[in-house]
Amino acid sequence: MAVKKYMRRGTSKFYFVPTIAAESMIPTRTELNAGTEFSEYIAAMDGWTVTNQEIETPNMADTYDSTIPGSDKADSSSFTFYEDEQTATLEQTFAKGTTGYVVILRKGDVPANSSMDVFPIRVASLSPQYTADNEAAKFMATCSITSRPLQGAAVPAAGTDEVQTVTITGSPTGGTYTLTFSGQTTSAIAYNATASAVQSALEALSNIASGDVTCGGGPHPGTPITVTFGGGAYDGEDVPQMTASGSFTGGTSPTVAVSTTTPGG
Repeated sequence: MAVKKYMRRGTSKFYFVPTIAAESMIPTRTELNAGTEFSEYIAAMDGWTVTNQEIETPNMADTYDSTIPGSDKADSSSFTFYEDEQTATLEQTFAKGTTGYVVILRKGDVPANSSMDVFPIRVASLSPQYTADNEAAKFMATCSITSRPLQGAAVPAAGTDEVQTVTITGSPTGGTYTLTFSGQTTSAIAYNATASAVQSALEALSNIASGDVTCGGGPHPGTPITVTFGGGAYDGEDVPQMTASGSFTGGTSPTVAVSTTTPGG
């Protein structure tokens, strides 16, 4: 049978997940999304495997040195990370003494594929590496594997992306409206805004990054605009519904409203 070979780099994904509720150590999609993907920071890695400590059982009846399976053990494992010049986010994630789970999706984020390994860990040490050589700054996180890892589990199913719809009624001929998401309010959005204008206004919020939402439909006021929460921490999640406030002119009692047309999760 032909083997479709592949390269770990560019395929495998690495997450630090602080909490997994299930005793099976299989994270839900929500728990995985709440973790930190650190694949792009990895410069090198060592360990992250389980070996069996075989027991030698020779006997006088045979010159063959037989063995039997012994206890399993995960050797000390580590990541060498590229150090970010401006932030210490990853250093805080892997601070000495931190406990959690390193989740490795060996064949990428392919739901239901049996290629997920989960290692319960405690960070034993976090050490910057100093060198005068011509190379990027790095630091090393050494992790103790605190209990038996889970290997070859199914990648959790992707959740449904939430879709919310912004609708203007009453046919206004002027004015603006705003959208509020989780306590953050957009700048004024024109009554006749396009989908791209609404997306730009949302992505300017501190709690929505570029790529977190995708807007379609429109333009206003004649056609509703849909907002799909399909990226970052909102991917496949049940997110708070936005609220809208309008200040319109013209038309007949114009209003703006938001409805959840496809619940996430």
